[in-house]
This record gives sequence, structure tokens and C-alpha cells, in this order.
Amino acid sequence: MIRTHPQDAAANTPAVTASLERLADALDPGEFATTLTTGPGHGPRLSVTSRHAQIGDDIWADNRAYYYSWGEWIAPVSDPATAARMISTVLRSLPQPAHD
Repeated sequence: MIRTHPQDAAANTPAVTASLERLADALDPGEFATTLTTGPGHGPRLSVTSRHAQIGDDIWADNRAYYYSWGEWIAPVSDPATAARMISTVLRSLPQPAHD
């Protein structure tokens, strides 16, 4: 499911911020640096950056689910562990070498 970013005030609730905080806690701090950004004009987002590769994404949420920056659904906010696994897969640190 692809969604557009939430633009209304309902997306900037304490519950959404708490969901993003739970996601940050579920991500391996040895693998990923996280920064939660909140403020007027946009909903909260969690910047997730690999510590081993130059790749990252801004994750956002609504009252139902987590989403990648391009709007793809990740997992329900009730399951931050699954969301963390999905994000870890997408932001995998290094591609596997090709074997001939």
C-alpha cells in the first residue's frame, strides 16, 4: 500500500511520536543511527541511517502503520519489531559479493 505523507495535524500526535520512539528502540543501535524530528509544518519522522553504508531513510507513521519516505507500508505501529526487521533488510549495510 502506497500512501502520501500525512499533512494534517492528526499525524502529529503524541501517539505517533511514541510509535516512532518505539521503532527507534527496536532498531539495533550498533547498526543504525536514529534521529526523531518533530516540529510545525510536518508530521514527526524518524531518520534511520546505516552506520556501515551510506544509506538511510526517513520513516514516518500515522495511527495505524509505519511508512518509508516514498509512502510504502512497512508494518503496523503495534509491531515495531517487525518494522525494524523490514527496515534493516532495506537498509542492509553491504551488498553480498557475487560468486562466479
